[in-house]
Amino acid sequence: MKLGGAKVILATAPNAKAMAGLIGGLGVDGKLLVVGAPHDPLEVPVPSLLMARRNLQGWPSGTAMDSEDTLRFASGTGVRPMIEKFPLEKVNEAFARMMSGDAQFRVVLTM
Repeated sequence: MKLGGAKVILATAPNAKAMAGLIGGLGVDGKLLVVGAPHDPLEVPVPSLLMARRNLQGWPSGTAMDSEDTLRFASGTGVRPMIEKFPLEKVNEAFARMMSGDAQFRVVLTM
């Protein structure tokens, strides 16, 4: 927000509470683009949308070819995911963290 807020935030994690918390990080005319589908309703305070002309938009994730193009782009430009790693032996702990909504981004099991 010190820099004016984001123009676009891409919400990929299927966590409604986390998505709702991103609205305040959008600048004027900013857009929250939702591609992750949470099970819970997305609760957003309407005044926070109105006062800064913020947008909330859903978008299907695309085709298999879209995913392949995206992975090729990420590989070629150095884009890396933000994840939490858990060894396979801690699968129950990882699952509980994911289901609680406390996980930061994605939970990944390592072997």
